[in-house]
Amino acid sequence: MVVFLIDGQASPAVVVRHAVASRRLRLAVPGLLGDRYLGRRLERTFQTWPGIETVKAEPRSGRVLVRYAPDAPLLERLEEAPEEAASTREPRPLRTPIESPPDEEPWHSLTVDQVLHRWKTDRHGLSRAEAATRLKRYGANTVVGLKPRSRWSLLRAQVATVPMGLLMGSAAASALAGDRPEATAILAVVGLNAGIGYRIERRNESLIASWQKLEAGQAQVLRDGVVHDVPVSDLVVGDVLLVRAGDVLHADARVLEAHRLSVDEAPLTGESEPQLKGPEAVSHEAPLAERTCMLYAGTVVASGHGRAVVVATGRSMALARVRELVEETSSPPTPLSRKLEQLDKRVAVFSVGASVASGVVGLIRGRPMGQVLRGAVALGVAALPEGLPIVATAALVRSMQRLHARGMVVRRVSAAEALGGVTVICADKTGTLTRNDMRLEVLDVGGGAVDLESLRAKPEAVLEDVPTLALAAALLNSDVDVHRNGHEVIITGSSTERALVSAAHDAGLDGAALRRAFPRRRLLERSEGIHYVVSLHDAPGGGVAFVKGAPEQVVRLCSHDSRGPLDVEAQRRLLQRNKALAEAGLRVLALGWRRVDVSRGAAPEGGYTFLGFMGLRDPLREGAADTLHQARVAGIRTILLTGDQRHTAEAVAHAVGLRGETLTAKELTARLSEPGGLEGDWLDRVAVLARVTPEDKMVLVRALRRRGEVVAMAGDGINDAPALKAADVGVAVGARSSDMARQMADIVMAGEDLRGIIHAVGEGRIVQDNLRRAIRFLFATNLSEMALVIGATLVGGREPLSPLQLLWLNLLTDTLPGLALALESGDPDVLDRPPAPPGAPLLSRPLARRVVRDALLMAGFGATGMVLGGPPLAFGMLTAAQLGYATVCRAPHARDSGRFTVLVGSAVAMQVLGLTFPPLRAVLGLPPPSLLTFGGLATGLVLPGLLMGVSRQGRRRARRDKRLFIPASLEASP
Repeated sequence: MVVFLIDGQASPAVVVRHAVASRRLRLAVPGLLGDRYLGRRLERTFQTWPGIETVKAEPRSGRVLVRYAPDAPLLERLEEAPEEAASTREPRPLRTPIESPPDEEPWHSLTVDQVLHRWKTDRHGLSRAEAATRLKRYGANTVVGLKPRSRWSLLRAQVATVPMGLLMGSAAASALAGDRPEATAILAVVGLNAGIGYRIERRNESLIASWQKLEAGQAQVLRDGVVHDVPVSDLVVGDVLLVRAGDVLHADARVLEAHRLSVDEAPLTGESEPQLKGPEAVSHEAPLAERTCMLYAGTVVASGHGRAVVVATGRSMALARVRELVEETSSPPTPLSRKLEQLDKRVAVFSVGASVASGVVGLIRGRPMGQVLRGAVALGVAALPEGLPIVATAALVRSMQRLHARGMVVRRVSAAEALGGVTVICADKTGTLTRNDMRLEVLDVGGGAVDLESLRAKPEAVLEDVPTLALAAALLNSDVDVHRNGHEVIITGSSTERALVSAAHDAGLDGAALRRAFPRRRLLERSEGIHYVVSLHDAPGGGVAFVKGAPEQVVRLCSHDSRGPLDVEAQRRLLQRNKALAEAGLRVLALGWRRVDVSRGAAPEGGYTFLGFMGLRDPLREGAADTLHQARVAGIRTILLTGDQRHTAEAVAHAVGLRGETLTAKELTARLSEPGGLEGDWLDRVAVLARVTPEDKMVLVRALRRRGEVVAMAGDGINDAPALKAADVGVAVGARSSDMARQMADIVMAGEDLRGIIHAVGEGRIVQDNLRRAIRFLFATNLSEMALVIGATLVGGREPLSPLQLLWLNLLTDTLPGLALALESGDPDVLDRPPAPPGAPLLSRPLARRVVRDALLMAGFGATGMVLGGPPLAFGMLTAAQLGYATVCRAPHARDSGRFTVLVGSAVAMQVLGLTFPPLRAVLGLPPPSLLTFGGLATGLVLPGLLMGVSRQGRRRARRDKRLFIPASLEASP
C-alpha cells in the first residue's frame, strides 16, 4: 500500500507494517531520512487527523510510527489518496531482505517486562524452533558493507574530465581529416594519463582492503533455557544474550540483568569512559550515550557480565543507521579538482572558440575543408595543456610517496593536495587526540598529590602506610582479570579499573599475593542512586571493608581521615579538592576503609576512614599539543569533537592549548536552526563541541564548508565515518581505527602520531605551490603556440606548426619541464604561513598577466624564426624558448636540483634528436638542420632567462629607489 501524506510530496510513502491488533502503522517516507524539518511537518499533519493518539517521525530511519484509536478512520483516510497518483509513482523499495522486524520502539524507556512482552519471549530465551522461524522471517543478522570503488569507477574517474574529453574530440577530428598518426598519438596521451591514475588508486584501495578486520564469530544465547553458541549472523530479535568482559556485541539488546557490567561505547558515541549498564529504564528523550540499559552492536563489554534481550538486528541496528547515514552523505570534490575543473572549462571554451574562429577565417579565405579542419585541430591541441594531467598526477604521486614513508596511505590521489588548503581541522577526542586508555595521574592522600613516578608501596605494611593502603584498596575493590604472558602482565576489565590495578602493580604491589592476604568475601555493587562499591575482606587482625566511588557520596560515609576526625568543615575542604581535580579534566574516585565483622555480610553505612582521591585521565597522544600548536602557526583552526561532558571536553581543550567557545551538540543545532544561523562570527569562535553524535559531527562539517572553509576531519571510530566522508579531507587515525572509518577516509594513518597530519598539510602546500608554477609554465607555453598559430592565420601566412608538431611540443617540451617544476622540493618554511584563501584560483590575475606577457615574448621569438627560416625554424626556436622558460618559473628559493637538470636536459636532448634523427624528423615534417637551426636553439635556451633576469633586476632597483625616496619626501612634508 502506498499513500501521499502531504501536498507536494514527490513520491508516495510506503506502508511498511500495519499491526491491526495493536493499532500501529509504520510508514517509510521518501525524503525523511536526515530531514528534521520534514519530520516535524509530518507530525503536525498527522496530528490533524481524527483518532490519532501519537505520531513519531524518525529522520534517522526515514520512517513514521503512528498509533491510532480503535474507532479512528485512519484506513478510510488512507484510501482517500488518489489512485492514479499512487499508480504512476514508484514507491521507494525497502532495503530489508525478507521482512521488516516489528515496529521499532524506544526500548530504553520500556521496562524489562514490557520489552519481553513485546517480543513474546522470556528470560529463558526463545525456543530453537521459534528462533529458526524468526531467522527465516527477518533474515540474517548482517549489515551490508560499504562497497569499495569498482575498477570501472576508478578508471572512469581518470577519463571523465574536460581536458580528456577535448583531447578525444581532437583525436576524432584528426581521424576524420585522415591523419591517423596524430589521432593515435593523442589517444596515447589519454591512455597514459588514465593508466597512471588508475594504477595508483587501485593499489591504494588494495592496501586499505588488506587492513580490513575479520568480522566473526559466535554469540552465547539462551534457547529453550539452555546456553548455545550460535553464529552472530543467526541472532534474531527476542534472543537472550549472555555477555561478559571482552565480548564484541553484534546486535542491539536491552539489558535484563547486569553484574558490574560496563561497555566501551567509544566507537559509536565517542565517550572515553565505559558506560555502566543496568536494567532500569531511562527517559524516552535520553541520547544514545545516556541509554544505560541498552547494548549496541559494534561496542565491547569492558567489565562484568549480564543478560540482554536482542531488540534489533541487521539494518535495524544503530550501527546500521550510521552506515545508512554514511551512504546518504556524498563526498565533496577536493579543492584541486574544483579549481582544475573551473580552469578546464575556461580553457575548453577558449579552445573551442579559437578553433571555430580559425575555421571561419579559413573558410572565408577559401581554404580547402581538410586544411581548415587541420588548422582547427592544431589550435585545439595548442590550447590544451596535455601535460597538465600527467604533471598534476606526478606531483600528487610524489607527495603520496613521501606521505607513505611517514606511514600514511592516500586513497584518493587528489587528497594529497587538498590537505594543503585546509583551514579547519575537526578532531575527534577519544582515540584521536587521546589514547582511549585511562591512566592514574593523581593520588592525593592528604597534603597534596603523591609523586607516582617515585612511589614505592610497602607490601609488608599495607594497613599502616596510607599510600600503600590506598593502592591496595583500589586493587582489591576492582573486578578485573589479571594473568601473565611471559613477563607481560595482561589486565582485562573496564579502563578505569585497569588503570587502578596497573598503578598498584607499577608501585610494587603483587595483586595475587594481596588477594591471598586479603581474600574477598563479598562485593556490594553500585545500584540506583548508590555510586560506590564496597568490598568485604578477611585481613590480619579482623575483617576490613573498602569503599570506592563517587567522592560526594564516599566523603559522606567517612568520619575520619588519616589525621583524625572529619568535621563538616573538613568534609567541605575535601569536596573542594574533588571539584578542583574534576575541573582539571580528571575522573575522580574517592577511597575509604574501616574494620568490620565480615560474618554479618552487610556493608557499613558509615564510620569509614577517608584514604584519599584518585584522579584518572585518558592521556593525550604523543604530539597532540604540538600538532595543534603547529596548526595555529600554519593558520589552521582546530575544533575538538567529543561525546564527553562539557567540563571534560574543556579540560582536554585547555591541555592541548585550544582557546575558544565550547558548545554542546544541542546548542549547535539550536543556533544553526535560527534564521541566518550561519551568519555572524559565532561559528569562528567555536573550539569545542561536546556531547556529539555521528550526525552532529557531520552537521558541523557541512556548516563549516558552507561558510567557505576547507575542512579536514580526523577520527578513528564508527561514529566519525559520516563526518569523514562529508569533509574535504577525511583522515582515519591509527591502524586500529574502525573499518568504516578507513573506508570513508581519504587518508589512512598507520601510526597514531598526530604530527603526521601537519606534515601532510605541508606536503599539500608544496604540491599547491609547485602546481601553480607548473601551470604558469604550461599555460604560458601553450598560449605562445596559440598566439603564433592565430597570428599566422590572421596575416594569411603559412601554417607555422602542424598538429603533430604541437603535440610534440606539448608532450615533450611541456611535460618534462612541467614535471621538473612539479617535483621541486618546496619551501622549507611552508608551514609558517597561512593557507591560501579557499577560493583562490590556480591562476590569479597577477599571475595571468605574467603568463600573457611571457607567452607573447615566446611567440614573438617563434615569429622571428618564421620570418628567418619558415615553419621549421619557427618550430625549433619556439621549442627552445619554451625549454629556457622553465628556469624562469622556478621558485626563488629553489636549490640546485639534479632532478630538474635531468628532466629539462632530457627535453633538450629529445628536441635535438627530433631535429637530427631522420625517421623522427620525417614524422615531424622537418628538413635537415642547418647552422641557423642550432643557433636558434641555443639562443632560445638562454634568452628567456636573460630577459627575466633583467626584468627582476629592474623591479629590485625600482623597489630600492622607492625606499630611498620615501624618507626624503616624508622629511619635506609639513
